[in-house]
Amino acid sequence: MNQRARCRVLPRTGLALQILVSVACIPLTCLPISGIASSAIELTLQTRDHETDRILVTKESIDPTKIGIVIIDMWNTNDCMTNAQRAAALVPRMNKALEAARRLGMQIIWAPTDVASQYVGTPQRERAIALPRYPLPHIRNFSCAFSAPTVRPGKCMCGPGIVCHVHYGWDGMDPDLVIGAGDWIVGDPEELYSIYKQQGLARLIYMGINTNLCVMNKPEGMAPMTSAGVKCILARDLTDAETSYDPILAFTPDMGTEKDIADVERSGIPTINIVGEMRKAGAWNDHWIVEKVRVTPWGTNAWPYEFTDSVKVTLSAPQQKGVAIRYTLDGENPGPASPLYTKPLDVTKTTRLHAAAFENGRLATTISEGYFVRLGSLPPNPDVYLDQLKPLEHQRPDWVWQPKTNLAFTGNPLSIRESVYDKGMGMRAPANLLYEIQPGYDRFVARAGVDDDPFRQHPNARFLATYPSVQFQVYIDGHLASESPIMRLSQEPWRFDVKIPKRGRLINLVVTDAGTRSPLDLADWVNAGFVLKR
Repeated sequence: MNQRARCRVLPRTGLALQILVSVACIPLTCLPISGIASSAIELTLQTRDHETDRILVTKESIDPTKIGIVIIDMWNTNDCMTNAQRAAALVPRMNKALEAARRLGMQIIWAPTDVASQYVGTPQRERAIALPRYPLPHIRNFSCAFSAPTVRPGKCMCGPGIVCHVHYGWDGMDPDLVIGAGDWIVGDPEELYSIYKQQGLARLIYMGINTNLCVMNKPEGMAPMTSAGVKCILARDLTDAETSYDPILAFTPDMGTEKDIADVERSGIPTINIVGEMRKAGAWNDHWIVEKVRVTPWGTNAWPYEFTDSVKVTLSAPQQKGVAIRYTLDGENPGPASPLYTKPLDVTKTTRLHAAAFENGRLATTISEGYFVRLGSLPPNPDVYLDQLKPLEHQRPDWVWQPKTNLAFTGNPLSIRESVYDKGMGMRAPANLLYEIQPGYDRFVARAGVDDDPFRQHPNARFLATYPSVQFQVYIDGHLASESPIMRLSQEPWRFDVKIPKRGRLINLVVTDAGTRSPLDLADWVNAGFVLKR
């Protein structure tokens, strides 16, 4: 019986990522090579008539060992939180589908494109690098036009409201993905084509994100390979498009993905439901729970969705028809008797949402989390800025991260979400500023967020943006008076407006590392200080 190799994924605690195999690099969960003898399987291929849009179904018998599965860009983050979470939602289903594919003898080829360089030193990457290279031919012209509305420029998949700013922070694939010992990790289209030729493959099945951008058009994607004469297939149940969310028009990312998949089918590239194909081949277990309810917009505890007045939240289960989606808004897990989702939810206050799908009263998905935090009103500027005050020294000064006055911790201008501030304190978490409360102080006011320093270190914060995470706290005489949620790079600054109690003596401005310490946990208190009593 094939068993999983004894490899443990280590938690990511800094810039260094490790695996317990033979090298130190990105987290990989390793499986033994597990191909088994298999007879031909029959694929049900779906295309569409370009003129009438009629669905066309054909059958194709093929030796599964002649199939390669190409996984595009299943990164560990994205610049849009909703996009990132929708990609992560594919992982459980993808892991099981790939496990089944390995059992049938299919070749598994990971194409993480932007982050392939981060996998040097892994056997899967080194074997691909060592292959004799086959030049990629150009057999015919091919392109695919997509019809779903896109989010670029200036928008994101979270919909109306506060937009996620663009960054290139991904530095690996999702750490929950299972990468087999016999898999490949390719870094360019010629490596992919070389595997295709040397392994004698007849078809490439594509999955991953984003359908309309990366899966189709990256150098390792379906369009270049189709132009090279390779027969490509899209796994329509394991892809997601970068489209848009418009709750007023009732347009959701699920609908955008469906439209873009239909465009692929009209272009002549067939699609399959890969779980359905594995089920037909006897390689799928219907007792596996591999789906998640999609939440739009999709903030989480580690990356909250900020809003000002209200936000419409949509729930869906795109791969499961006829299920009942149940949810809670109090942080508890839903059950069969929890409220039934029937229409988008109007969220008007800070809310923890949990959702799951049920079938005949039984749980049909894992639990999905959504976290939505309401920003307070913009605070006024202080009468007394922090740069006018001297913090109290209460610990050894040579064993603390010393804050910078009116500068970021790095010595650069204070900058949050691409806005520069003249007044404030730049810190590196964990750190604090302790002040004595004067009799005339009425309120402490500030805005607070992660400094834009990663954008200065690398264009578009490439490889870096995923790491900063901090939490701001205000203590008065040892009691927590106010705190932010976890803050990430490029989020709207948190707004503090804290009433000073009559007999308050000390106020402590704290920045924590939010449980994941990194040298990039650089935090700014801006326009911070005290409003005087009138």
